[in-house]
Amino acid sequence: IRSAWEVLPEIAPELTEWSALFASGAARRARAEAGIAAAATARDADDLLRDVAMFLRIVERMLVLQPVLPQPRQGSEDAGREPPDAG
Repeated sequence: IRSAWEVLPEIAPELTEWSALFASGAARRARAEAGIAAAATARDADDLLRDVAMFLRIVERMLVLQPVLPQPRQGSEDAGREPPDAG
């Protein structure tokens, strides 16, 4: 199983540096989740919050610039067609 940070560069290469940044914090996150008080300082937390806010703004901007095209409704290609002849 791969993390989202490992997969993201394949889908959005322009976010590779962000993936590396957030993936590099996995050990610190694990220590914090384990309740280790010294896992991160207040400065670390502030830096992470600032980085996350910037990352979200970038992703939101990318989504606005790349609108999703409507997908055909499921089964609409076959609507009105007769099944192929069996032979």
